Amino acid sequence: MLISVIIIAALTVGVFGFVRSLGERPHPTTSSAPEAGAALSAPQPTPAADGPSFDTGAAADQALAVLGEYSDAARSVEDALYQATVTLRGATTAAEADAAMAATQQAVEAVKADAEAYRAGLIAASAGTNTQPTGGDVAAQMAYLHQYVFDYNSAEWGDYNPYGGDCTNFASQGLIARGWHTDGTWYSDGAMWTASKPWIATAPMAAYFDKLGFTYATEADLDRVRVGDVGVFSWGETQAGLDHTMTVSKVEYVPDGPPKVYFISHNYDGEYRELTNALYVEHQNSTVRIYQIP
Repeated sequence: MLISVIIIAALTVGVFGFVRSLGERPHPTTSSAPEAGAALSAPQPTPAADGPSFDTGAAADQALAVLGEYSDAARSVEDALYQATVTLRGATTAAEADAAMAATQQAVEAVKADAEAYRAGLIAASAGTNTQPTGGDVAAQMAYLHQYVFDYNSAEWGDYNPYGGDCTNFASQGLIARGWHTDGTWYSDGAMWTASKPWIATAPMAAYFDKLGFTYATEADLDRVRVGDVGVFSWGETQAGLDHTMTVSKVEYVPDGPPKVYFISHNYDGEYRELTNALYVEHQNSTVRIYQIP
C-alpha cells in the first residue's frame, strides 16, 4: 500500500512539473527577420534640378537699364538684348539661368559697342565744322537741368519768359554744364540781354547746330536719339516756324514700337514732357527736329 502511494505521488509531481514547464516556455513571437526582398530600399523620388542661383527678373531689369544710357544703339541690337532678357526671365534651372545670363551680358556689351560706334561716327562726320567739345559730361548736363527746371537760375543767366520764352536760354545753360564753351556766335554774359540770338531763340539755335554740322532725327526716326540731345519744335497751330526748344531727358525702349522720348524744358516747365503728347495733345499737327549732340 505504501509503495502504491509513493508511485502515485511521483506520477502526480511529474505530471504537474511537466505541465508547469510547458507554461514557462516562452510563447513564439513574430519573427523580426525581414521579408524576402525587404532589404531593397523603396525607390526615392529623383530630386528636382537646382533652380537659378540668382534673381533672374532683377538681372533682366538691370540689363535693360543700359538702354536708358545707350538708347542710340541700333534697333536690331536693342531688340536682341530684349529677347535675351526674355529668355533669362524664363529660365527655371541653374544651368539655363547661367547660360541666359551669359548671353544677356554679351547683348549688353553689344548695345554699348554699337552706340559708342555711332557716336564716334557723329564726331567724325562733323569734325570739319564742329567747334564745340565732343562727348562731354551728359550726367552734369542733366543734373543742372533738373536742378533748375522749376527754380530758375535767373540770377546767373536771366529769365526770358516775359519776352517770349526762356526755353532756349535754359537748353543753352545745360550745354554749358555739359562742357561747351561760348564763341562768337553762341554766347551769354549772364545778365539779361547780353546773350546772342542762338543762345536764347529756337530758330537761331537750330541754325547754329546746322552750321556745326549736326544731324537730327524726326518723329519718324527716333532710334538713335539719346539723353542730352536737343529738340526744336514747330507747333502746328502757330504757323510761325520753330517755336520751342527742349532737351531730351529720358528715352524708353518699347518692344513693339518706337521708343518713348521725354524732354525737360522751361516755359511749360517740366522734367519729362513726352514727345507724342507734346506734338498732338498739348499742340496740334506739330513737328520736331532732335539734334544729335556729338
